[in-house]
Amino acid sequence: MEYMIGMDSGGTKTEAVAYSLKGKELARCQTGFGNLLMDKEKGLANIEEAMNILFDRLGEKNCQSVVIGLAGLDSGDFKKELDTYFSRYQPAIIFINDAWLSYYALVKEKDGCLVISGTGSICIGKYHEETARVGGWGNVLGDEGSGYWVAKKMIHHLLLQEDTNGNYSELSKKLMSTLQAKTVFDVVHYFYTHKKDEIADLTMIVAESANLGDKSAIEILKEAGYILAQQAKLLISKLEFNKEVTIGITGSVLKKNTIVYDAFFENLVQCPLKIKLIKEIESNTIGGYYYYKNNILRSEEY
Repeated sequence: MEYMIGMDSGGTKTEAVAYSLKGKELARCQTGFGNLLMDKEKGLANIEEAMNILFDRLGEKNCQSVVIGLAGLDSGDFKKELDTYFSRYQPAIIFINDAWLSYYALVKEKDGCLVISGTGSICIGKYHEETARVGGWGNVLGDEGSGYWVAKKMIHHLLLQEDTNGNYSELSKKLMSTLQAKTVFDVVHYFYTHKKDEIADLTMIVAESANLGDKSAIEILKEAGYILAQQAKLLISKLEFNKEVTIGITGSVLKKNTIVYDAFFENLVQCPLKIKLIKEIESNTIGGYYYYKNNILRSEEY
């Protein structure tokens, strides 16, 4: 049976699923991380291992294509090197940014948009043959509405209190307690000496405080939702959607925090279009199948 492989290769694991050309799951496997920015040699080995497990089960000669959503693909500039490295395999091995893998997993065969808010944030979309993005400029220049941004706003909130009257809110006290910080300088030191995903993890402090009714925490989360909605509306305008639009949403900040999601939804629906929101999928690997169906299988038919 002819098949293709969709693969989601991220910072913690590589998940690969073989699909029939009708989209039926045939087999799956999981190996270690595939983000080449973490360790290129080990990441490549994990990607190859996942491919070979499925080739052994279903036959390499029957595989028409492997579509791999790879974290760090753009920032690492690995495309040419990867094409050369995987050229010895019979199937076409196609690498796309992991954000576009999520896009196809959620939006599938339609034109639409994807809003991501996890550690970072970005909005991407496609309308007819045009693609566009809004945001996603990294934690220093952008990533508004992301986990990193939420945590940074919480720290700004603490520093503003230090600069004004020194009366810390419950949110600020919880932050200092969590970090076992004796002074604000300990918090600042933590911020400048930890990785962005570790900073983004501090979002849980904001979420927990908001659930207890802390007004400052609630406002930060509402602002995150509002900003993400504004970016989505900017992308909709940029791509010139005029009647309806399908929007996929993913990332822990937007999917798991009801305050962020509600603020996002309330601001987004003010857009004068029919909007369909999608946020539930079983696996991002199905995005590889829909990428194959839309961009490869369809072109072969013509």
